[in-house]
Amino acid sequence: MHGQAAARAPSQSAHQREGAPYLSLIDGLRGTAALFVLVYHYVHFFMAGADRQRMAHYLDVVPAADVLEPLYRYGFMAVQVFWLISGFVFAHVYRDRRVGGRSFFVNRFARLYPLHLLTLLVVTALDFAALSKLGYTPIYSNFDWQHFVAQMFMASEWIRTGESFNGPIWSVSVEVLVYAVFWFAVTGRARRSLVIPALMSAGFFLANQRYGNFSLVIECGYFFFAGVVLSRLCQRDWRVSWPVAIACALIAAGFAITAIQGEWGFRRYGAVGIVGGTLILMRFLEGRAPDVLRRICAWLGETSYGVYLWHFPIQLSVLLVLLPEWEPRRLAQHGWFLAIFMVVVVLVARLSYRFYELPMRDSLRKRLKRRGAAASSIAKRGDKLAEAR
Repeated sequence: MHGQAAARAPSQSAHQREGAPYLSLIDGLRGTAALFVLVYHYVHFFMAGADRQRMAHYLDVVPAADVLEPLYRYGFMAVQVFWLISGFVFAHVYRDRRVGGRSFFVNRFARLYPLHLLTLLVVTALDFAALSKLGYTPIYSNFDWQHFVAQMFMASEWIRTGESFNGPIWSVSVEVLVYAVFWFAVTGRARRSLVIPALMSAGFFLANQRYGNFSLVIECGYFFFAGVVLSRLCQRDWRVSWPVAIACALIAAGFAITAIQGEWGFRRYGAVGIVGGTLILMRFLEGRAPDVLRRICAWLGETSYGVYLWHFPIQLSVLLVLLPEWEPRRLAQHGWFLAIFMVVVVLVARLSYRFYELPMRDSLRKRLKRRGAAASSIAKRGDKLAEAR
């Protein structure tokens, strides 16, 4: 089944090139979650004044509220979905191969940083334009060198003094710290272990219970390593009926907890059950899904990072065009405005992936790994000379 799935996966899949069967359905879930965040941030059109205050009763006027209200209210929870998926996919990709620290972090840097840097520079230019035209920066107020430097190093959430520049990057800045924990804890000989990631997730969970929202890194670690555990469960030599039963039980428990405890119940327990169970089901449906569905999901997944990082710069550009002559909220009340906004974001994200992210990723990986190999060779020659002396 895995061989057939890999054969039918899109040829441009990074995971396929790295030797692991491509999980297209799960990648599609990642893309869907990015669209959820986009809808959640649509509220920015209703808080675009100098006071940056959200319009009262905005849910009464947003388009398609009868269908999209859960996303307008709770779309931010898609971030927890990202973290779970990341842990699941990382455990899947690095299950059967060892990876050195340099290679691991070069791969992550080459994939994440180029688009982050580009969108940061775009937002910075737009903020300067806003200061010139409006006298203030719409949406986020922390327009200073401290926050810019933090953003440059993907550390915007480390200082926790408020959102700034391209605000959505905060979740990635948290996740990169957990990447380091993952590499130290569950690669190498522990790459197939179920116990170690389970203990890691439990430890982060208990710390999150103790400190609450003190550190989003703790919350990210809990979800990320829960995803690792779920992926490990899928790697066991079980009959298909067992994972399906576990997935259904997790989903049922997640919905029950969310129904009883609401938003916080979902964030602490329900998300792992609902999303985690869905990930297990998607993993075992991968080789059985129609090819057209898998290609659509792959397309969504490839575009997800661009949707996540481009939607705010595009939104800020629209605000700059409209303000102060037009009130953005008046246009944003219409369904056609939401539809055009989403289409433009997805189109830009797709072009970005095809013509910027992929070339930059491949170029950086080759250059950085070549330098690493050269440095390693020089070091080895130095060691031999030292021994000879």
